[in-house]
Amino acid sequence: MSNGTSTTPAETANVMLVSAHDWFTSALQAVLEPEGFVFTRVRSARVALRDAPQVNPDIVIIDEGLPDLDAPGLASSLSAGAIKSSVPILVYSPNFWNESAQAAAMRAGAWDIIKEPIRSNLVVAKLRRLLEIKRLIEATEEGSLSDMATGLFNLAGMMRMLRVMGGASRRHGTSLSCVVLGPTTMPSADSVGALRDSAARLWGQGIRESDVCGWIDDSELGIITFGTDAAGVTSLVRRLTERTEADPAAGELAPVSAGIVELTDRFVEDSDIESPRVAPMATRIAGLSGIAAARNALREAREAGGGIRIADIS
Repeated sequence: MSNGTSTTPAETANVMLVSAHDWFTSALQAVLEPEGFVFTRVRSARVALRDAPQVNPDIVIIDEGLPDLDAPGLASSLSAGAIKSSVPILVYSPNFWNESAQAAAMRAGAWDIIKEPIRSNLVVAKLRRLLEIKRLIEATEEGSLSDMATGLFNLAGMMRMLRVMGGASRRHGTSLSCVVLGPTTMPSADSVGALRDSAARLWGQGIRESDVCGWIDDSELGIITFGTDAAGVTSLVRRLTERTEADPAAGELAPVSAGIVELTDRFVEDSDIESPRVAPMATRIAGLSGIAAARNALREAREAGGGIRIADIS
C-alpha cells in the first residue's frame, strides 16, 4: 500500500469495516485514521446486520472472505434497510476477484469497489467524494424544489433539472457543465441571509435562460450550464466575479471562489431511458457525482487561497 500525504482532517467520518482479516483492517486504519476516519470493526455479516443501526455509519466497507456471507449478499442485506439509503457501501476487490464478481457486488448495492493494488491517496479521495454524495443525497430529501426566500432552486430542484438537461445534452451532443460558487472565506452566521440575497441577485440573475442555478448549501450556489464546456464556464465565473467585486453591496460574498466540472455521461443519466436494471439510488449517485466533484473543487480552491479550480475526474 503506497503512502499518501497526510492532511489535517476537516471532519470525522464513522466507518463500519466488515472484515475477518486483521491485515486488511490494519492497512486501512493506517491510511484512513490520520485523515479523520473513525473505525468500528466487525468480523461477520451477522454482527454487521445486527449492529449497523446502532453504529449509524457514514460509510460501510466490506471485505471479501467473511465467514457467513459473501460481499454481494451483505451489500444487498444492508441496502434492504439495515442502514440509510444514503450511506455509501464499498466492497474490497482482492486480486482473485474477476469483473463479474465486482459487477455482482455493484448490482447488489455497492457504490464502488476498492481494488488492488490499494493506493492510499486514491482511497482517501474516493471516500471523500462518496461522503460528499451522501450529504447531497440527504439534502435532496426536502419536498419542495425551490428556495422560498430567493426563488432559486434548492438541491432537489437542481437534480430534477439536471436530469432534463442531461437528456437534452445527450440527444443533441452538446456540452453540459456545472460550477459551484461561493465566497472564498466562509461567512459569519449572522451574515448568511444577506449573503444569499446578494448571491441570488448577482449570480442567479447573471446567467442565461438556458442555464439553471440553485443552492447547494446555505452559502454555495450551483449553476448547470447547457452547451458550455469548462473553458466557457471559466469565462462565466470571471464575469460573475467582476460583477460581484464591482458591487458595493456584495459584502462577504467577495472574493469569489469556484469549482468547475464538465458533466459527461458518467455523471448524468438520460431521463428518456428507463431501465429496470438500474436502481433508483444508482441514478441519484450518478447525478450527484458531478455536483460533488464541483463542490470538492471549490473547497480545493479555497484551501489554495481562492480562485477557480477545475475538477480532476480521471
